[in-house]
Amino acid sequence: MKYSPTRILGALRRRELDWFRGAVYRAFSKSPLTNTLLFESFQGKVIGDNPLAIFAEIKSRNPRAELVFTVNSSTKAPSGARGVKHGSLAWLRALATAKVLVNNTNFPGYFRKRSGQTYIQTWHGTPLKRLGRDIVDVVPTGSYLKMMDREASFWDYLISPNPYCTEILGKTFGYSGQILETGYPRNDVLIKGNEKRDLVRKSLGILDENQLVVLYAPTWRDSKRTATGNWKPVNYLNGSLGPNVTLLFRGHTNTHSAHSEAVAKDAIDVTDYKNVAELYLAADVLVTDYSSSMFDFSVTGKPMIFLAPDFDDYGAKRGFYFDFEQLAPGPILRDSSFLRKSLESIDSQKSEYAKRYLAWQMKFNKLEDGLASKRVVDATLTAFHSLFSDH
Repeated sequence: MKYSPTRILGALRRRELDWFRGAVYRAFSKSPLTNTLLFESFQGKVIGDNPLAIFAEIKSRNPRAELVFTVNSSTKAPSGARGVKHGSLAWLRALATAKVLVNNTNFPGYFRKRSGQTYIQTWHGTPLKRLGRDIVDVVPTGSYLKMMDREASFWDYLISPNPYCTEILGKTFGYSGQILETGYPRNDVLIKGNEKRDLVRKSLGILDENQLVVLYAPTWRDSKRTATGNWKPVNYLNGSLGPNVTLLFRGHTNTHSAHSEAVAKDAIDVTDYKNVAELYLAADVLVTDYSSSMFDFSVTGKPMIFLAPDFDDYGAKRGFYFDFEQLAPGPILRDSSFLRKSLESIDSQKSEYAKRYLAWQMKFNKLEDGLASKRVVDATLTAFHSLFSDH
């Protein structure tokens, strides 16, 4: 594989910066641990996901606890938390000295969990597509496998939303520690927050109650990168979906660096909307491809359509954990021109896929009752003991 000079230069600069940050981090690691809890979601690109839900539960139990949230230049810490920019000195200090760490992805390679720290790994979705060691067409490098093993060795808890995930995640990450099968904290709002539907719509400028609101949330593609090495945004939609349809476009977090307003085309761009769960509440239909959004959205019981023009190629190269074509709780479209007609017949599709949808919910959503955040905090309460006892 040939890499552009721009991409090579960018990689060298990132390596140099990581070396410097690693040195600073190791210096901070000599300081005493602080009575602080650090939350992080996608390196600060998103203030949401499971870490935000767990944060809200902790805050409700102890509003005076020292809570820190990783941010970047375009995000802001939630009320009740102090924001630290990813990669900054304040962030490196928090990473090195916080007693409790909650993350939904990996920390950098120079991170080493210290004695006295507790690391809660929430991960960020139920997988359809294969992960890590399980990817069919890619053999992970030795350095990648070592990185995965090292990272997983630091976890004290791994959150799982269902038995299916419990079986897969530990194996693919090489994790042999405690898995908490609790449901996903980020989905609690889908049970408790139905009153937010109209508020979210109004905040997006959708005032007509008769509009069919469609959320389009495609995932990223391993093979599609820009010259600088960033993953390219994905949008297979072209043309109008009809006068009574309002389209929302949600780009994947991995494609944020290459995202622009032009990517969303004529849709309302909600890529930077803080909490995707609120978009699930606002939408009437989800259109996705292989994204884990399908597992979360199905908690709502609302219809889904799978737009996947590259279905055969993607399945052959990346691979699925199960026969998606046989179990999908909605139609799989190989051509975007069929989407408008599919939306026009959405009511009949509900009946057609009712049995599949129910079986899907029983397999993946059985624990989603709005109390997952509570179960996570209850199960890890010893990690938070000092946060509660010192105030």
